[in-house]
Amino acid sequence: MKTLLIRLLVLGLGILLLFLVLRQMNPAAVLQSLSRVGWFGFAVVVIAGLVLTACLSSGLYPLLSDTASLRLVFAARQVRDSAGDILPFTQLGGIALGMRVLALGGIAPARAMAAGVVDVTTELMAQALFILIGLALAGSAIQADARLGPYFGWLVTAAVLFCVGVMVFAFLQLVGSRMAEKFLGVHPRPGRGTAAFRDALHHLYRQRARIALSIGLHLLGWCASGLWLWVVFRVLGKPIAPASAIAIQSLLEALRSATVFIPAAVGVQEAGYAALGALFGFAPETGVAVSLLRRGRDIAVGIPVLLAWQAAEARRIGGGADVA
Repeated sequence: MKTLLIRLLVLGLGILLLFLVLRQMNPAAVLQSLSRVGWFGFAVVVIAGLVLTACLSSGLYPLLSDTASLRLVFAARQVRDSAGDILPFTQLGGIALGMRVLALGGIAPARAMAAGVVDVTTELMAQALFILIGLALAGSAIQADARLGPYFGWLVTAAVLFCVGVMVFAFLQLVGSRMAEKFLGVHPRPGRGTAAFRDALHHLYRQRARIALSIGLHLLGWCASGLWLWVVFRVLGKPIAPASAIAIQSLLEALRSATVFIPAAVGVQEAGYAALGALFGFAPETGVAVSLLRRGRDIAVGIPVLLAWQAAEARRIGGGADVA
């Protein structure tokens, strides 16, 4: 009950932030930007988003290539993202559901959880590099901004500390995986289940080539997210340089990670796109339109995906086949 109240409180703060952001906007300008999209433009955004999900999921495949198909890895990532984007969960809740999908697909539970934990770690490592790339690309724009310029050094320091924090997180998994279990909300069964999870975790970390490949693929996936944003701006009739789109997306994802406790990044995403878009000469209303288009895509894809996942769970309970 206490946890539910905390979630509702945090969600309420996000909704309040969203209200404050929208209050400062010109609704007509936001709607005018969205009116340029049309059904074809929205379809382009959705298809590009599915390609992006495939790119983001690729980092998990090296960790499971001997036991999982590309289709299963993609499904696990899509359920993870959909749950985190449209359900009242934090991103951590979505990660736990992604592990559940792997287990439904036939992966041993201990292996699924270990792969999920290592995947999150390698993705965070790649994200840290992505944030540094974003700061390098946006450095001149940030320093030229009267409000953010004085804090550029602090932003770089925070990004470096994030890198260090990820490495510490990986180290702590090796010396005591209970912290990873608690952080990600996964709880192997006592006894042999816990031992199997830890053995699987250590086994994955000993495969350094796979870890390096996972980091590299995740970094490519994050860069692809910037290109997806470039597509969104083009669909809105607001051309942007690919480098600028990558910079905006990297800093936006850094903001989402810093506020991981806010379900679906409500309010945070809208404020982030509005502020970051302004650094590159776009009206805040354009940033809000980008965020709303992203949320529209998340809903259009997420609802069918989560319904399919629920159907798979129901079939499993009823004795049917698992998702493959």
